[in-house]
Amino acid sequence: MSVKWFIGMSSFTLTSTAIFTNFLILPPILILGFSNKKNATYVIAFFNIISDLLMLSVNFHFSASLIADRYILSEERTSNLSVFFGWVFLVGWFMESLIQPVMAVNRFTVITLNRQDVFTFYRTIFIFILIIAVASAAATFSQYIFPCCIFVGDISIMSYMAVTIPNVYSYSKLIILSFDLFCTGISTVCYASVFITIRNASKGIEDAANSKKRKQDTRYLLQFVFISGFYIAAWSLFYVLPYIVPADKPIFYTVVPFFITLNGSSNSIIFLTYNTEIRKFLKFSSLRNKVASTTQIASVTAPA
Repeated sequence: MSVKWFIGMSSFTLTSTAIFTNFLILPPILILGFSNKKNATYVIAFFNIISDLLMLSVNFHFSASLIADRYILSEERTSNLSVFFGWVFLVGWFMESLIQPVMAVNRFTVITLNRQDVFTFYRTIFIFILIIAVASAAATFSQYIFPCCIFVGDISIMSYMAVTIPNVYSYSKLIILSFDLFCTGISTVCYASVFITIRNASKGIEDAANSKKRKQDTRYLLQFVFISGFYIAAWSLFYVLPYIVPADKPIFYTVVPFFITLNGSSNSIIFLTYNTEIRKFLKFSSLRNKVASTTQIASVTAPA
């Protein structure tokens, strides 16, 4: 079995696990964000999951293609279906990019400005309608309107790439890089301000209620910061590796899809690990299913 097969199988396994964990936390996120509390934090998390699933679905197909050593479904690297898969990926990526400053500004308004009324449920929904529209438009320009360069998965380098055209300026790479730098910059400034606020607040005296609320806000902050960290690592590697990896060492490019998978799973893993509301919901659902199963068995075995 080839190195490509092992890399493809590893990526396939990780991507499948990431998709599973995202679907696992989707029900509690939906209930906490849209049904019970209409909590803006969980609304943001929901759309983050959607962007992750878009990218992970493309990575799932790409990993399967690595295992088969051919382009499954799309048949060729730059076929119409391959370009469409690239479009789906970029919609997810641009959404992910724009979600980073939304998360950061959310924490900034709640913790630094102490304003709970900025990110209302309906305002947050409106923000994400705009984000989806902008992400879809940017991906369409990148894949179908700009003369260069389409974004595709390439099984020869076992990673994603922009198909360059000699002597043609890559507007697609420019728009992707602009999104990445702009969104990372805003997030960094907001998070730095929030950390300063938390440090200053820790020196003062708070009552029990405010202390509990601030601890909850800090947990949300750390969750968002970790998610942003994986995002920054993924896009940085995509741009840096072509300049440092020798042409005869394509295996190093494989870290990009792996970091994309880590980025796509970071949201679900962090919520499963650190978010007590999500864990309580999942434990309650599991207990309820066990009780229902036990009751059903008892009713079947009970004497007439």
